Amino acid sequence: MKLEFRNVPYNVKEGQIFFLYGNYKKAFDLFCDFVASKLKERRASVQIKNCTVAEYEKNRSFSQCDLFENRLTCYCIKGVEDKHLENIKNFSRENSVFILESGDFFKSKKVTEALVKDPNVLALASFNNNMTFLSLCNMILPKLPSVIYNEIVKIINETDESLISLFRKLSLLLDDGNLENLKDYIKNKQSFLDDLEDISLIRFILQAAIKENILGKDQSYTNLKLKQKIYFLMDAEIKRKSEYPFNKNYLLKNLVI
Repeated sequence: MKLEFRNVPYNVKEGQIFFLYGNYKKAFDLFCDFVASKLKERRASVQIKNCTVAEYEKNRSFSQCDLFENRLTCYCIKGVEDKHLENIKNFSRENSVFILESGDFFKSKKVTEALVKDPNVLALASFNNNMTFLSLCNMILPKLPSVIYNEIVKIINETDESLISLFRKLSLLLDDGNLENLKDYIKNKQSFLDDLEDISLIRFILQAAIKENILGKDQSYTNLKLKQKIYFLMDAEIKRKSEYPFNKNYLLKNLVI
């Protein structure tokens, strides 16, 4: 059954199978990351496994059933082809979520046709076009003005940066609900750290430092040294607000890897 990315948040649940098909392969890792984050909001224990269909079958055949196992596994499986259709029908959905991506176009025509029609599978068209990009924006960053979505789509079309990295930055900038920080990023996307205003820059990095040091969330995509930098950044913001001498180059020198 077909589904748009924007409607995914309402359909993330145990036993679900998602199937991405089309020529835009960059969306897969972002989608897996998003679904996993939603699952972790609802379950205490969630593990993510990237594997092939063959690796999944091998792991299942050797694994033993644990009556007390309450961990949910999110399987991210690329390269699904026609020969895997019967395997998919027999996937065990208990304590599992599956995210599948079609493989070679000429080897996945039948499986794509079957899964798009299957009422028990949510099939998402992922093509290299603005319609896909807009739907992804609505999924990751809901309820933003359309003008912001259009600007983000422009960035996606222009950048080689991974979608996970891009959307994590955008999400950080929206943590406090302030669209001005996001507008700064859109306006100065080619030289983001250098062109941000002092306070916006400090707060952006501070939010990333808090997520890494306190919440344990990987922020390596920022290419910044964030370990034990929370106090340093808080002190920098106080100095900037108090009109003490503030040197942006010194700040970045202590953070950039």
